[in-house]
Amino acid sequence: MKILHADNISKTYTGTKHPALENFSLTANKGEIVALLGESGCGKTTALRIIAGFETADKGKLTINDQTLFDDNRMMPPEKRGIGIVFQDYALFPHKTVWENITFGLFKLSKSESTKAAEEAIALTGLTGFEKRYPHQLSGGQKQRVALARALAPHPRILLLDEPFSNIDTMKKNEIREDVRAILKKSGTTAIFVTHDTKDVLAIADRVVVMQNGRNIQNGTPLHVYHHPCNAYLANFFGKTNILQGTIVNQKLNTPLGELQLPEGIKQSADETISVSIRPTAFKLADADTDGAIPAEINKIRFMGEYVEIICTTALPDKPSAEILVHLATEPANLQKKQYLKIGENGYSVLNND
Repeated sequence: MKILHADNISKTYTGTKHPALENFSLTANKGEIVALLGESGCGKTTALRIIAGFETADKGKLTINDQTLFDDNRMMPPEKRGIGIVFQDYALFPHKTVWENITFGLFKLSKSESTKAAEEAIALTGLTGFEKRYPHQLSGGQKQRVALARALAPHPRILLLDEPFSNIDTMKKNEIREDVRAILKKSGTTAIFVTHDTKDVLAIADRVVVMQNGRNIQNGTPLHVYHHPCNAYLANFFGKTNILQGTIVNQKLNTPLGELQLPEGIKQSADETISVSIRPTAFKLADADTDGAIPAEINKIRFMGEYVEIICTTALPDKPSAEILVHLATEPANLQKKQYLKIGENGYSVLNND
């Protein structure tokens, strides 16, 4: 069930030439966690602030549960939108306890209703026993839980999170990402969060909208966007990849790594150069007689802990050589100077040449 629908929203700040948002559209379904991903200046924070009501769009329309929050004729103030917000710095009151911070936004409820809502939020976020502590007595992860509890206590229709993991210690990020996802899923809350970190997206998002220059350039599950990026910019943004050039010959992709199966829906003509993205993890070690085996000579080996990163040069007969990056789950001592590699099934994607 669709909860939020942002349609063709544009915003240009005074004194700037280029729009911060240009015909930006977004949907969020009930209980879905949606990530807005992009580099600084891509428009993701502007989109979040417009949804919250902190910024006014130049044009476009936003609805939640079929109720119009703004269009060309109306503008609902932030406090009436039923939207919860977790700020990047958490914005906790330093002179108030955990309990007082959580109950601060429940002033419209009766005392019994406020107490019940706060108790439920505290139990949901695992803060039982911390009610009397002050923010300076909490860890970064605990502060984030308080901010989450405060935002969830009024039962918002949508929850917005601004760079929710940017202030968390690297060692704790994985654990806290899992905690936040579990809390949101248990509460059934529809959430939209902005981030520049692809690891945040892969860890907790159900769907990701990738933004560039104020536009959403790709929308899909994190798994799909990672394995099937629409262009070279996005392929590299989501991590290391090999981008090779090829052409279509007899309904096959002719590349320096040999002939690859042409994915469905590719409409380029036979004489057009095609860019192909192949993740380093798509390669596996193979025997010389394996169908599709690629002979390669290893130039450099780096032990990365969870995997071995190798840079090698391919040596297929009648094909131009190509330097490729490969990640293998093996010990460096097990690798020979000359190896055979094979690309796993669906281990590559065709990119738009834009």
